[in-house]
Amino acid sequence: MKSKVIIVALAAALFIPQVAFAQLKNAKGNAEVTKVEEAGKGVSSIQCPFTRTTKVAVIKDAAKADGTFYFQNPSNLSMKYANGEVFVVTGENVSMSVGGKARTLRASNRHVEDLSATLLACVKGNVSAIDGTLKSAKTIGQSIVFKIDTDMKVGRNTVSAVELAYDKKDLSLASLKLVEADGSYTLYELKGKTFNKAIDAKVFEHASKGRRGK
Repeated sequence: MKSKVIIVALAAALFIPQVAFAQLKNAKGNAEVTKVEEAGKGVSSIQCPFTRTTKVAVIKDAAKADGTFYFQNPSNLSMKYANGEVFVVTGENVSMSVGGKARTLRASNRHVEDLSATLLACVKGNVSAIDGTLKSAKTIGQSIVFKIDTDMKVGRNTVSAVELAYDKKDLSLASLKLVEADGSYTLYELKGKTFNKAIDAKVFEHASKGRRGK
């Protein structure tokens, strides 16, 4: 079902091989970018509830899934959903489990390396490391919002824009939105964040079964 296109494609690590070493155009010297990146250096971990919303342009209703988000600096990230889905990024692997089927890919696969770098850059506030062109950076309400034009391949689809919002009060990631050319999107929203607390290493364990990439 296309409502899960982006998350499934992300977990399958099908980004084009250019993100890991990319630099965001128009970001140099931007005061908002610098502010967020400096604040991110002081974060060692994040744990919080989150919601994923997926909306397909040709379908009226959006689909939502809730879960718990974990981040451990420098390279561990985990999304554990109430419906049983799991998505994990570590320095060694990226894995997913959907519908009882698990898949793990090695980070030595360049596509996986690019995927990991992109997701972690957003969470760590390392905006200038995202592949694309910064179109705007402004304060809207209680958030600093970045709009980035990009051309990332995710499976058979193309993400044409990335929208990031960081809480103005602590400069941590509040939401990440991936927008496709046809208007379809996947939105991740993080709320009630707890910072710099120890996180059980088990939440970053990969699925033990499933096909392993090379």
